[in-house]
Amino acid sequence: MIHRPTALRRRVPGVVFLHGFTGDRMESHWIFIKCARALAQAGIASLRFDFYGSGESEGEFREATLQGEIADARDAVKFFQRQRGIDPEHLGLCGLSLGGCVAACIAHRVRAKALVLWSAVAHPAVLRALALERARPLPNAPGAVEYDAREVSARFLASAAIIEPLKSIGRFRRPTLIIHAGKDESVPVSHAEDFFQAAAARTREKLIIPGADHTFTSLAWERDVIAGTAEWFRLHL
Repeated sequence: MIHRPTALRRRVPGVVFLHGFTGDRMESHWIFIKCARALAQAGIASLRFDFYGSGESEGEFREATLQGEIADARDAVKFFQRQRGIDPEHLGLCGLSLGGCVAACIAHRVRAKALVLWSAVAHPAVLRALALERARPLPNAPGAVEYDAREVSARFLASAAIIEPLKSIGRFRRPTLIIHAGKDESVPVSHAEDFFQAAAARTREKLIIPGADHTFTSLAWERDVIAGTAEWFRLHL
């Protein structure tokens, strides 16, 4: 889904949204849609898409890997850069949770102009512990678990253990905003500090939303996240 500013008289900057683990291109309480609309009002286009095996994309979730999502994200950026009215040299990335991990991994490779991370996973190995804590084994699929009515393969969990987003963000030197939920039940707030310390950007900020849950599920929390994100991209794209 592509959102465009209403007055599209020239090429405009754009943002690619990257959803989280078991999420989709709308995300919880449609926060991606709301943010995309706020960006459009600020004169910035955006792209929302489902990773392979998620949402309405083809494939099954059990076939997904974190490396596959990274490849999907890079392809999405290339697709967006070719679209009418989009300035290919002024693109940003916004990732939630595991999508934030993906965003951190590709930001330097796709030459993004700005990066925003929401409750982002700095240590993907945490997925294995989270899956094992909240999921149940599948007897017919060795090493796989059922999580949120999805089959998470042993391959996905193994792939998460070898991805290093902190090293990647250490190679990204463009403006970086790190927003994290103060009471994140899935990704500890320490991940935000780790990203902040590892980031190579001279212009970087960290915003902790007090009391917020992992996906900022309240009108006040989402308002702060969206306003901060839109302003960051307005200033830096």
